[in-house]
Amino acid sequence: MIVLGIVLVWNGRRVIDDLGVPKGKIVYSDSHAQGDRTSPFFSKKLEIVGKPDYVLLDGGMYFPVELKSSYRPSSGAYFSHKMQVAAYCHLIEEKYGVRPNYGIIKYLNGIYKVHYSKGLERCLVDTVQDMRNNMLAVQLRRSHNNSKRCLSCSFLEKCGDSLTG
Repeated sequence: MIVLGIVLVWNGRRVIDDLGVPKGKIVYSDSHAQGDRTSPFFSKKLEIVGKPDYVLLDGGMYFPVELKSSYRPSSGAYFSHKMQVAAYCHLIEEKYGVRPNYGIIKYLNGIYKVHYSKGLERCLVDTVQDMRNNMLAVQLRRSHNNSKRCLSCSFLEKCGDSLTG
C-alpha cells in the first residue's frame, strides 16, 4: 500500500512537471494522480460545483490547473475556459479560505495564466446568473457559429437557432 501511494504521488508530480506548470504541492487531483479525488468543490455563495484537474499549493496560495485537449487560440484563451478557471478560483477560495491570485489553463501548445481579479469575479457572478436565467427561458438563441457545439449542448431542445438542422 505504501509503495502504491509513493507511485501515485510521484506520477502526479511527474505529470505536472511534464506540463511545464509552475511548481507547487498537489493538494487535489480530479483523476490524474493523488489527493482528494472523490469530492467536488461546492460554493454555497454561487451554488456551483466543480472539479479542477489539479489544485496546487505554493507559498500559502492555492491555484487551479485545468488541462485542455485543444490548442491555445491566438487571442490567449477562450472565454469559457477563463470562466471555468474563475469558477475554480471561487470554489478554492470558499474551500480553503484563501483567494487565489490566478489559475492556469494548460493547452496542447502552451500555458495561459488567468488572473483572478475582482473584475473577473464579477464577470463570473454575472455569467452564472445568465446561465440560470437561460435555464428558465422557454427559447434560447445560440451565441456561436459552431455546429459541433450545438450537437453536445444541454440547451439544444430549447434552442430556436440550432445549427443541427
